[in-house]
Amino acid sequence: MALDLHFINVGKGNCTIIDFLSGRLSVVDIDDSRTISETQRRQMLLEKKAALTNPVDYIVSNFEDKEEIFRFILTHPDMDHMSGIKTLFNKKYVRNFWDVPNNKSDPGNWDQSPYDKNDWDFYQSLKNERINNVTVVNPLKNGTADCCWIQDGIKILSPSKELIDKAEESGEYDHLSYVLQITYKRLRTIISGDASTVALEDVLKEYNKGLESSILLAPGHGSKNHVSKDFLDAVKPRLTIVSVTEGVDYDYEMYKSYGRVLSTKHYGNIKVRIKDDGEIVFRTQFQNYSNDWYILKQRKEYYGE
Repeated sequence: MALDLHFINVGKGNCTIIDFLSGRLSVVDIDDSRTISETQRRQMLLEKKAALTNPVDYIVSNFEDKEEIFRFILTHPDMDHMSGIKTLFNKKYVRNFWDVPNNKSDPGNWDQSPYDKNDWDFYQSLKNERINNVTVVNPLKNGTADCCWIQDGIKILSPSKELIDKAEESGEYDHLSYVLQITYKRLRTIISGDASTVALEDVLKEYNKGLESSILLAPGHGSKNHVSKDFLDAVKPRLTIVSVTEGVDYDYEMYKSYGRVLSTKHYGNIKVRIKDDGEIVFRTQFQNYSNDWYILKQRKEYYGE
């Protein structure tokens, strides 16, 4: 028995799949890599770089035994976190849809966009509860419920109503991104979407000591503009996953001083397993760790504790 986390190599965006022991398969964000052209894809293969994965195909083929996705969580309304959402909902039944309340307007300029307006329109139908048999929920910071997420060890660290207001006032919707902490066997994982430094400061101010987590999905694709030393000092990750596309840099120097760092652009899909005995193992699609499961070092080996 174990908790499995799949970090999919989608290119520019994010897609994380969490296979809970409860059977409640969960997907956080989706991006079907439309920003990469077929020429770029072929070139990556020729250069033996980590090939991109269509997350819809991955979910359908790897979770045939699951009749449904119990929850799809959209961290925030940016297209690189919802590209392919209509196809996913058409190919796999999704029971619950998480959405942060927002009034973001149609991005427009679709003729020049790599994204599909059908995904944006489908999202609007979802959030306005016009899709049959899908329950829409809008949980915010510290939200609780009798059914749906407390039993799976999910804690909502952000956003607050104040951060939503700030996002609406500024037009910067990273402020309202979900930040989730998942606990299994007393080990924690933080999924941080594109949370801004303002949002992370708010999280740090409220939770501080409770942020220590073994696994971190880097906020904002590892950008220098989406992280702070104070936040990482509190989290003290043993393993940081960075979902980032080929040709885009991330703050490797900052993250490498906090345990091991694996990026999807170098390693492809990354699978992390938290075992019942508390051991964390991982494997990657490409590069160094592709031939077996590797054991993640204990915290004291990274932090001397």
